[in-house]
Amino acid sequence: MPAYLSRAAGFIEENGDDLERARLAGLLGRFPPEARTLRALTARQHEDGGFPYGMIPGRPSSVTATARGLRWMEDLRILSSGNGGRAASFLLMVQRPDGAWDESPAVIKFDPPAWIRPGTSFARRYCTGVAALALARALGPSSDPVVLAAGFLRSHPDGAVPAEELAETAAIVTALLTIAEGRSSSVAADGAEALSRVPADLWTPDRLAAALHAFHTAGFGADDPMVSWAIRRLLDIQLPDGGWRSALGSDHDAEVSLDALSVLFAFGIPSGKQ
Repeated sequence: MPAYLSRAAGFIEENGDDLERARLAGLLGRFPPEARTLRALTARQHEDGGFPYGMIPGRPSSVTATARGLRWMEDLRILSSGNGGRAASFLLMVQRPDGAWDESPAVIKFDPPAWIRPGTSFARRYCTGVAALALARALGPSSDPVVLAAGFLRSHPDGAVPAEELAETAAIVTALLTIAEGRSSSVAADGAEALSRVPADLWTPDRLAAALHAFHTAGFGADDPMVSWAIRRLLDIQLPDGGWRSALGSDHDAEVSLDALSVLFAFGIPSGKQ
């Protein structure tokens, strides 16, 4: 088992909860999760198929949380289950006629960060990209909702936004437009140019993992310059204890470490599963 993997797996086993350890087992190709572990995830899912904002029971269904729930289901290898279908249906239900998604206005009272705060064009682009990429993995990249979302993003470019907020959103939007227009389109080159303006120290593990997940969904290979740089950067900032530190706080360290492993596996970085 490669050193980066054994250290990361040890960190997650020691610091993760039951659900996070089950996600690790799924990534490593082990047996399906126990029923009680699955219930820890599915019990949070609302009747409408959505997941609560911040994955905290009692909160309203949220676009970004539901996209995250689909990501967890993929790691657990239950994306094609009934719960996965209901989560995808929720995202379809709340997609706007113009192809965009907004986060639920009901999350305002929880003081969400700028990139998902309802009512801003920047947050709308971010939520649209996140939701569309989740559906690209659940329903296929050529599905009508994904194509419609790409059309919205193409016709609603970013205004001036801070570099630290540009990083993840630019990667997500670039990936989605590449799905719609192809690898040889100008959007891939334009996206790479925008991403090159982001200082390296602003690429936190969270942003790197999100960007790599988006690029993989769009069909980029590990030899693409953007992907190759992001993989090297992600491996370089792995800490001696095996984990990656989340910018969202220490209670997210196991989760971002799982996200990092997931994208490294996706791009064929040796996993030791053979």
